[in-house]
Amino acid sequence: MQNFEKLGLFYLGKEYDFATNTLQNSPFLLNDRQLTTHAVILGMTGSGKTGLGIVLLESRY
Repeated sequence: MQNFEKLGLFYLGKEYDFATNTLQNSPFLLNDRQLTTHAVILGMTGSGKTGLGIVLLESRY
């Protein structure tokens, strides 16, 4: 598998062709500019909200 861990590029899996119902070999990549700039993290106490927020912030820059 290729290394997709680049700044601003997220690997989400392989592309899927809905017309033929087949999984393609090409990667499905998401540019960070396509993401929203605000989010809400909901969860119970101790579920990892702070950790998730830190990871999301650190992966942006």
